[in-house]
Amino acid sequence: IKKIFHVLHKLSNDFEGFKNDLQSLHTSVNNLGSKIKAAEARISQIEDENSLQDSQAISRIDDLENRSHRNNVRILGFPEGIEGNNPCAFLSKILPDLQGLDSAEPLEIERAHRSLGQHPPPDKRPRAFIVKLLRYPTREKILKAAREKGRSTWQGNNISFYPDLSRDLQQRRQRFTEVRHQLLDRGIRYGMFYPATLRVTFNGVASAYTSPEEVAAFIKTLPP
Repeated sequence: IKKIFHVLHKLSNDFEGFKNDLQSLHTSVNNLGSKIKAAEARISQIEDENSLQDSQAISRIDDLENRSHRNNVRILGFPEGIEGNNPCAFLSKILPDLQGLDSAEPLEIERAHRSLGQHPPPDKRPRAFIVKLLRYPTREKILKAAREKGRSTWQGNNISFYPDLSRDLQQRRQRFTEVRHQLLDRGIRYGMFYPATLRVTFNGVASAYTSPEEVAAFIKTLPP
């Protein structure tokens, strides 16, 4: 009997030790789980911060690109090769009459070239001219004349004038296309301002919108 009690006592001690070891292991697992959760939260925070920094960096680069194009005009419609070997001279001669500009004020074109890409075949649309003007006000006069005329024609070719914007900014502005058509149908004045802000004037009050959703919400408040 003493042997049995001795064995039972030993087993009891061993069991208590096992319980203590198990409790210690459980505590360690819980601590490890907490550390893993904390690490995951920190990693998620770092990823969010990096994503924000990447987005901000891309925005800054895009802004710098557009500011470097501040004096540029993109002109579409002139047939390929019509400029010969001197696009600056060709455009300096053609644009004043085409856009009704004061011929006494020189355009002062710093440089001009066709957009990058292969020479298109005759049945395809010609490449655009990218024109860098020496002075920003001259660029604004050209674009203003284009807006007021609506359409320019030269030797049977429709000529269009646009700001020279980055692809990203073009896409941001294109998102306003549908609401701009709705405003136009209602006879409501609007203008697009840098970088992608639509300014709407209604009943003498001007409002600025940075997303097409905001403009759509405004249109819904108007009487039919």
